[in-house]
Amino acid sequence: MITIERSDYAKIIETSEIKGQDDAYLKSLRYIKLGYPVLLFGPPGCGKTSIARHILDYLNRGYLEIEATEGMTEYQIVGGFHPLSMSGDPGVAQKYLHKDGIVTRAIQEGKNLFIDEFTRAPSSAYSGIFLLLSHGRLVLEYKEEVLDKPDDWVVLATANFGDEGTYRISSALKRRFIPVHVGYPQRYVEEKVLKGAAPHLSSGMINAILEFAEETRRMNKEESTLPQGISTDGIIKMARYCDLLIGEGVAEKTAFSDAAFHQGMVIADETDQVSIQLVNELALKMASNL
Repeated sequence: MITIERSDYAKIIETSEIKGQDDAYLKSLRYIKLGYPVLLFGPPGCGKTSIARHILDYLNRGYLEIEATEGMTEYQIVGGFHPLSMSGDPGVAQKYLHKDGIVTRAIQEGKNLFIDEFTRAPSSAYSGIFLLLSHGRLVLEYKEEVLDKPDDWVVLATANFGDEGTYRISSALKRRFIPVHVGYPQRYVEEKVLKGAAPHLSSGMINAILEFAEETRRMNKEESTLPQGISTDGIIKMARYCDLLIGEGVAEKTAFSDAAFHQGMVIADETDQVSIQLVNELALKMASNL
């Protein structure tokens, strides 16, 4: 079992740059303490990656990190025979006989593991670690070896379920993780974050940015008219851009509409003119109220 004291919970939460995610932190830490792999999932830009890195940094054991991609295979995750092992030069073939993947290296080096954007790779890329995640044994066929998982080994992953460009995770693979949801922070938390990121913005501008974000999230969740809502990271960018423009003498309405158009294009379906029009109309409507 991994040693995490109750006093560590507060320290980890208090020292995190990501605010308003106490529940996600607590659930993750409790499951980590029990020895389970944790999969943080939720909308883009809500701090999943930062939360995972902060936990792993606090554990102070060192960790290896990989970002999953569409072309990733078991070779990158577990390892296998190196392409140069087929070289006609015996010296080269022997030198590059095989290559260990990131999971194998993490266990060998006594480090924890973080897989970011987990569902960007197909479930087949992780087929070699099923036995490891369920029974603690990693079979290396290419080396005819078996590695045992350390008792205090930590595995964290992040995912955006259903996001464009992601794969549906198989039920067998999902069962080997504990999914922990990381959602949008409460409004008062995001308001505090914006005041810190753009201290010169008026309360009216901050409220407009928050209302714009909340409406895009509602349109995504309730109407499915937008592929996603604006993330916490997105509203921070809006606030900082507005702060800059207003400081340069640009009117609040213009600054807001510009920033809203920019973030609107991030969340809209660029191939759907209706989606783009909806978010642009929303931006203009809210700018007119300033």
